[in-house]
This record gives sequence, structure tokens and C-alpha cells, in this order.
Amino acid sequence: PVAHIEPIELSGAMISRVTLHNYGIVKRFNLKKEDQIEIIRSGEVIPKFLSVTKSSDNDLIFPEECPSCNQKVKIKEIRLVCENLDCPSRIKESILNFIKKIGIDDISSKRLDEFIKAGLVKGTSDIYKITHTELLTLNKVKEKLALKLLDSINKSKTTDLVTFLSALGITGGAYNTCEKV
Repeated sequence: PVAHIEPIELSGAMISRVTLHNYGIVKRFNLKKEDQIEIIRSGEVIPKFLSVTKSSDNDLIFPEECPSCNQKVKIKEIRLVCENLDCPSRIKESILNFIKKIGIDDISSKRLDEFIKAGLVKGTSDIYKITHTELLTLNKVKEKLALKLLDSINKSKTTDLVTFLSALGITGGAYNTCEKV
């Protein structure tokens, strides 16, 4: 979820949207329309919600339908999840999550939109099927960028198992950061 706020200048930037991270944050702070909130720019970049400074009299309402496909939304732990497995936004976010977690830094959300629109990517595995020639057909992609994208994709093939499973959305695996005594 994203809070749409009255535009305000913060650390030299005009802020009109603030990430709320997940439904769990919204519920925990009972965030409602017209609440007054405290925000910061995390890392002097990303607008981040801190707290409610003045609560409104409105009720907490969450969407019952997905804004992308109009199918039913359910609460799953701390997230609102579209139940439609074929939802375009759900598919895109799944691919984007994979790209971020696997470490393909050169494919942004906007670039992924181009891949999807061009029919190059319909699922996570399609990232690894993209060819040099296909990349050159995309808007503003020249030889140097095509090679950079392919290099980034190829480097992600050597990731460790825990990172790979996490990128696929499989939970339960984690790094053990405890020291042995």
C-alpha cells in the first residue's frame, strides 16, 4: 500500500506518496483516510511512514477487489493478496520480486514493463530466455545496454541456493547469522 498525501517539501524534494510497506503496518497503526502522519526520507531518498500524529474519525477500509484485475483480495498474514493467479499485476510483482532478490540490478520495474509489453517475459523463467537480438528491438536499448542486461542476467545464474529459493518466493529458508561458540 501507498499513502497519497498532501504534497510537502521534505529534504529538498516534493513528496506526495509514502510507502506503507504492507497491510500489517496499515492495520497496526489503524491508518485511515485523512489521518495526519509523520514521515521521513529513508536514506534521504524513499519517503517512509513513521507514525500517526493525529487520527481521523474515518474507518479503516481495505480494498476488497484488486485494482488491476477486479478479482477478490484476501488478507494473508501481513499482506493483501489478489486471489487471481493470472492477475497481470500479481505476475509482474512476482517477476520483479525475483529480479530484485536474485540480484539482477539492471532490470527496473519500468524496464520489466517493456519486456512484458513486448511479449518477451510472461513468467520468471522467461528472463533467462531473452536474447541479444530481442533486447535490441526494445525502445532505447542499444548494443552497450543489451550486453549489460545480458551480463547482469547471466551473473544471477550463479547465486546460492537460499537466495534462489527466496527469489522464487519459497519461504522457510534463511541464512544462519549466529556465531558458533
